[in-house]
Amino acid sequence: MSPGRWGKGKTLTFECARADNACMRLLPRHLRLARRDERGQALVEFALIAPLFFMLVIGVIQFAVALNFWFDMNRLANQGARSAAVNCGPATGNQCGSNLVSYLTQQVISSGDNPSVEVCYVPPTDPAPGGWTPSAGDAVRVRLKERYRLQSVVNLAKIDLTATATMRLEQDPTSSALPVRTSSANWVLVAHTGSDACQP
Repeated sequence: MSPGRWGKGKTLTFECARADNACMRLLPRHLRLARRDERGQALVEFALIAPLFFMLVIGVIQFAVALNFWFDMNRLANQGARSAAVNCGPATGNQCGSNLVSYLTQQVISSGDNPSVEVCYVPPTDPAPGGWTPSAGDAVRVRLKERYRLQSVVNLAKIDLTATATMRLEQDPTSSALPVRTSSANWVLVAHTGSDACQP
C-alpha cells in the first residue's frame, strides 16, 4: 500500500492477521491488566447472592408441600363429613370403618402429614336446647388440624393448617362408628375451651 501525504516514509501495518480473531494488542496495557483482574468477579458475586437465592427456592418448595398437605386435609374433611351425613352409608358399604375418627386418621395422604381429626355435632343454638340430640337436618362438622414445620428453611417456622367441612345430617347418626350423639362432649359449644375438642 503506497504511503499517503501524511504517511510519507511509513508503512501501514495491521496488529491482527484476521478480522475475526480478537486481538488484545489493540488495547492499551493498563486496560488489558484490568480485564485480567476481573476474571473472579462473577464468582464472588454468585457467592454473595447464592444463599439468598437458594433460601428463596427452598421456601417456595416447602410452601408448595404445605399447600399440598392442606389440599389433602380438605379432601379428608369433606369425605368424613359426607360419611357422617349419611350415617356411614349402607351396612354393605360402610364408609366409616369401625370408627370414623380412626378411619380418617389412617387414610393415605401426603407423606409426612399427620393431622388430628375430630367429628362434632353442631346444635342449632348455644347452649343447646334442653333434651336436644343430633338428628337428620342438624349439622355435623369434621375438622382436621396439623402444625406443619418448614423443615428445610430454618427448622423454626411453623404453619397451622386447618381443614373444616360441615354438612347436614341426612339420617340420624346412629352408627357405632360415629361419636356418641347423646354426649355433649361431642357437640360444638362455646363452653369447650382450652384443650377440649369441639370448640367453635
